[in-house]
Parts: sequence; structure tokens; C-alpha cells
Amino acid sequence: MSVFLGIDCGGSRTRAFVVDEACRRGGGGESGQGNPHHASLEEVQAHLKEAIEQACAKAGAAPRDCVSVFAGMAGVTRPESREEVKRRLAACGLGHAQIGVDHDIRIALAGGLAGRPGLALIVGTGSSCYGRTADARTWQSGGWGALVGDEGSGFFLGREAITAAARMADGRQPESALRARVFAWLGIGDMTELMHRIYDRGLSRTEIAAFAPQVVELAEKGDAASLDILDRGAALLAEITAANHRKLPTSPEPEMVITGGLGTAPTIYRKKIESAIRAGVPGVRLREALLSPVMGAALLALTQAGRPVTDGLVQGLKGLSK
Repeated sequence: MSVFLGIDCGGSRTRAFVVDEACRRGGGGESGQGNPHHASLEEVQAHLKEAIEQACAKAGAAPRDCVSVFAGMAGVTRPESREEVKRRLAACGLGHAQIGVDHDIRIALAGGLAGRPGLALIVGTGSSCYGRTADARTWQSGGWGALVGDEGSGFFLGREAITAAARMADGRQPESALRARVFAWLGIGDMTELMHRIYDRGLSRTEIAAFAPQVVELAEKGDAASLDILDRGAALLAEITAANHRKLPTSPEPEMVITGGLGTAPTIYRKKIESAIRAGVPGVRLREALLSPVMGAALLALTQAGRPVTDGLVQGLKGLSK
């Protein structure tokens, strides 16, 4: 049996999905984070192997049955990085397969618009925007990591919440319910414990991003500090989207999907992001994603092997993802 494998490696999780050529049979697997900038290559390979083996087992296949593989991986932008990921995938029992690798936002767009040109915005642990034209020209805005990017992401919301809590404790910002929530989350009683908690014990990018839902929850209850953080995050996401569209117009009225756990949740933040994007890119057509990023990777694995994108293929993948 010949099967096709799609892989989505994000800042929090690694997902894999295997499909047969007719898209009637498939299976998925999941493991830990897959961003090589925030985990060692050995850890990334172990997570890849675990997710791949789970997916193959659920599909009644084995890695040796995979003839085409496409992996979207957060943080992979250079040719050298792609080649290293290919080597790691080969070591997972896929050395015989045709292997394609690109950054994770490409698979988000491929899945979201089922191969059509347009824009994709990832809002998860990190953030980035990607545009692709009908003739395969591409542009990426944002996505340059926590120190210089990740605008509007889960990491951004968590970091800004900690900063706001510190400002409140200093008397530099009006008090709100956010400070007590941040202190409780960090397990500290006052500011004298903050530096030990953050710098001595450590606080990872993923841990910081995990606080984002609490910022959204407080904003939905009317907390002023949390609402301000969401407004700034939405404005920054709209900024990188508008910049992408200026650099590479995919059409006068581009189609666009928003993906990532934080971006797809039906919350006040999603509404703010949509509103800011519509103001920044007049005529944009926001679409609900047809397929998840991992199914977008599976679609790219199929097209990489010569399968054309048809309505039947897309509907088959959609049916398997339910």
C-alpha cells in the first residue's frame, strides 16, 4: 500500500496525518513541540517519529509505505534548515520517500484555501503571515521569533500580561484584575519574587504563551488592561498582514485564512483581529479554513507526487479530518 504523509510541526505540538491515494483511508498522530529553535534536533526527531508512527498505525500502514512526505515546520526558513529536517525525517524510516519541507505557514495556506492563492495568518504560540500567488511567488512577513517577532501571538499576549502586572505593582499603570491573575499563575505573592520566578527558575516561550487564554478571558469580562493588550496584538497582526499584501498582492481582493489555536478560537480576540485586518487590507475576503494545516501538508504531499487538486481530493481530505 502506498500512502502520503503530511506533518505540521508547531511551537507546541507536532501533528502527522497519513492518507491513501484515494483519500478514503487515513490516520493521525500527535507528539510534542516541533520548532527546532525551541527544542533540540534530537527532541524534534523523537517527536516526529512518535507522531509519524501513530499516524501510520491508525491508517493501517507503516513508514515504509509512505511514498511522498511534506512537512511544515515552524522556524524553518533557510535551505540548510530544510535539508537538516529532511535528514531527520529520513532517519524516521522515510529515507526512501520523496520529502518536501517548508515553514508551517505554507501548509496553513495550502490547507486553508485548498491550494488557491492568497494569504494565511498564523496566530498560535508564535505568529507570521504568508502570501502565495497563482504563479507560486511567495512572501513572508513576521515569524522571526520571540525576540524580534511573534507579534499578536500567544507569546506576545502572555509577555505583555506579565509586563502589565509589573507596571501595576510599580504604580506605573492602573490596577486591574490582570495583576492578581498573573501573580497566581506565576505562583508568586509580590514583586520581590518575580525575578527569581522568571530568570532563576525559568519561564519558556511555550509557558508564557499558555497564559494567553486567560488574557482573552479577562478581556471578555471587560478588564481594561487585558483589552488594551488584545487591541495592540490585533493591530500588529493587521500590520504584518497589510505589509505582506503590499509586498506581494495575491489579488486586488485577496482571499485569506487565519489559523493557529489562538486565531481560530471564537473569542473577542478573533473579532478584533478580523476587524483590524479589514481596516488594514480593504477588500480582503476572510475565509474559514477548508482544511487544517496538517491536512494542508497531506495535500502538498499528494500534489508533490503528481496528484492534481480536485474537489473530490479536497472533500476526501475533509472527510478524513472529521
